[in-house]
Amino acid sequence: MRPSQEGSLPNPIIGGRIKNVSFSDITLGEDPRSDIQAFVIQEIPFPGKLSSKEEIAVQESESQRWLSDAISRKIIADLKEAYFDWFFIDKSIKITNRNKELLQKFTKIAEVKYEVGMGIQQDVLKAQVEVSGFIERLELLAKRKEIVETKIKRILNRPLDSPLGEPEEITKSELTTTLAEIIDATSEHAPLLKSSSEIVDSREESLKLAKKQYLPDFILGATYFNRDGGNGDLDDIWQVSLGLRVPLYYWRKEKFGVREAALDVSQARENYESTKNNLLFQVKDNYITATTAEKLIELYQTGIIPQSTLSLESAISGYQVGNIDFLTLLNNLITLFNFELEYYKQLTEYQKALARIEEIAAIELIGTDLADSGNNINNNEVKGEEE
Repeated sequence: MRPSQEGSLPNPIIGGRIKNVSFSDITLGEDPRSDIQAFVIQEIPFPGKLSSKEEIAVQESESQRWLSDAISRKIIADLKEAYFDWFFIDKSIKITNRNKELLQKFTKIAEVKYEVGMGIQQDVLKAQVEVSGFIERLELLAKRKEIVETKIKRILNRPLDSPLGEPEEITKSELTTTLAEIIDATSEHAPLLKSSSEIVDSREESLKLAKKQYLPDFILGATYFNRDGGNGDLDDIWQVSLGLRVPLYYWRKEKFGVREAALDVSQARENYESTKNNLLFQVKDNYITATTAEKLIELYQTGIIPQSTLSLESAISGYQVGNIDFLTLLNNLITLFNFELEYYKQLTEYQKALARIEEIAAIELIGTDLADSGNNINNNEVKGEEE
């Protein structure tokens, strides 16, 4: 709509006049110098000015459209990131609860051994301290979960007291796109970069328009004269006029307008380059984060966690028959616990990095997963309401 407004002619001036040659009598129709006038005046900018204004409006509208797209993508990325955080905290709570229950069983065994003289009090006290540590961790995780759930509701514009249920299991998305391909996609499709590019084009067209202000505008006029008041005694007459709006003081107005427009072009180009460099840095940073996390995920999945699980199982068997002391058993439990948390942390960081790459480069890497996550939230909310 705005381009159409900018490309239209200025509104004409329409008016009327009455000319009378006496203060005491009405002389219309009696004196040829008296008349009633109806006139219209239309200003017509020099050819090219209106088209430039319309083009500037189009480019600015396109810039806003791309900016709106960038904001939408940011909201989607924020939702994905919040969902992955929600999943990680929920998984941390489950892992912590499982290990707390297992440690409580070990504590009872240590207490029995101490009572029958096969253990030491230090083992019991150490186990109780670790159980308290798990309880403290659970309290902190519960608060973090509440904060993330509130964030998700805010992003989805839902009531803060509405239920969300529980997050469902997420699977690792496959990253098959190379960094070079992502960089190319960012350079070509990034909404923020396209918005900045449209601003550059707009400022360049504004510079052209500023130079066109040295050219005069046309003022057309047409006037109808009724000299007899409808009596038919005197003939009606008409006239047309053509005037020019001349930039007579160009050295004080138009000259500085061109300088200002040129500076705006320079600033827009610098902003474009700054935006591009910043986006490419963010893409590379998130890509490195994702690939590093991917390697660690593979390491935890195939090596560290299976080995730690076997070590804990062996320690449990050894402790039950008295071949291993309690501190060794406890150390194996804590080690596996930390590795499990770190695995899900890296999985979360990996998915979050992909979400940010999606936002910046305007490509789909986990789009299907996002739809599943959104459906999970909706389904969980329905389940919560039914309960």
